[in-house]
Amino acid sequence: MDSSKPSRPANHLLSKAVPAFVAVLLLSACGSNSQNSSPSNPPVSSTPSESAMPIIDDLQDYAFYFTSETAQGFRLVREVHQVSKVENDLGDDKGFNSLVMLVDGQLPPFDGDHRTLWNNGTKVNSVSVTEGVATVDLTLGRISLGAESEQRAIDQMVWTLIENDPAVTSVKFTIDGLVSESLAGHVDFSQVFTPAPSYEVLASVWIDLLDRSDVSNPVSITGSACTFEANVAWELTQGGDVVSSGATTAATACPDRSDWSIDLGELAPGNYVLKVSDTSAEDGSLIFEDTKAFTATN
Repeated sequence: MDSSKPSRPANHLLSKAVPAFVAVLLLSACGSNSQNSSPSNPPVSSTPSESAMPIIDDLQDYAFYFTSETAQGFRLVREVHQVSKVENDLGDDKGFNSLVMLVDGQLPPFDGDHRTLWNNGTKVNSVSVTEGVATVDLTLGRISLGAESEQRAIDQMVWTLIENDPAVTSVKFTIDGLVSESLAGHVDFSQVFTPAPSYEVLASVWIDLLDRSDVSNPVSITGSACTFEANVAWELTQGGDVVSSGATTAATACPDRSDWSIDLGELAPGNYVLKVSDTSAEDGSLIFEDTKAFTATN
């Protein structure tokens, strides 16, 4: 401030400024006390907490080939499982993942009549693919299989791997990095395996539905078959009581395998079991049947 100016104006301004300054302080104090007296209203953070962040669980469909007893001997049966990539700590290689889950026994089949021949301590070490040929390296557990079971155990791996990894067309095996002449003493394990004709390996009929799925009305169920004249018999039950039954046909007859469908129409909401079966054209005896439970929803 210029000292040559008279002091009165300065005193005059100060006298007016002090009450205003005191008023501001009082208002600030009142505001501060009001805020502190309301601990139930804390400041809202614009950043969500980690516990509130959603967890993305990448569910993926995996096809597994298990075995089942049929009138035609041991055959492969296909089941589709939805697998959590997060919960199972899986990488991005679906082919490798599918064999690990098939072999280690941690993913049992839905159907009590289906089983894996590999739940014996065997480990899948690696899967590498070169020009369509997958090399699967194993560490074997206790292997005790007959000739037919040994072939079906190999078929389990071949069909499962090829379906889950489209880049694979054939499979060869090593044991702890070395080529082996035999797995259980019956089949040449050193060869390159390709899928055998489906009518020689697969069960004659099955349902594609994920077991215990929710199915919205009107209900339509699909599957595949390789049967005489493409015939597929079916029966729908609820609580053990037959709701309806009938027959359908696949697109083509055996030796070709093809799709079929059943339109069940509008079902009352609830739990149901669908059974499909293949019977002998000679004497009507059962060759194979498959069942799936589902829930009809509106």
